[in-house]
Amino acid sequence: MKTKLFFVLLLFIGISTVTYSQDTVSTKDSKNFIGETKIVRGIVASIFVSNKGTVLINFDEAHPNATFVAVIKTGSTGVSYADVKKGSIMTITGKIEEYKGKPEIIITEQSQILKVE
Repeated sequence: MKTKLFFVLLLFIGISTVTYSQDTVSTKDSKNFIGETKIVRGIVASIFVSNKGTVLINFDEAHPNATFVAVIKTGSTGVSYADVKKGSIMTITGKIEEYKGKPEIIITEQSQILKVE
């Protein structure tokens, strides 16, 4: 019985790993997945907070040359980006949208920020 349980658990972990890796794209490749929900991972180049409170997390290069942007709009209460720093590797999830020719994900919930390294 323990052996069966072990193999079921191992199978579940294997499937989860494959699913995670298939849905993860780099910030540089995210432009190829506009309209799709993906996990995006990349290096934070800069963080900008507008006068109105909207947070723009630029990846790979600072604005205006960022390859990807994570957006936390004003009023998105409960979303903390306190751990995010220039040089951090950040993994987020959501629907990739296009804004002014650049891919972005709008973060509305803390659960969309999967990891900050």
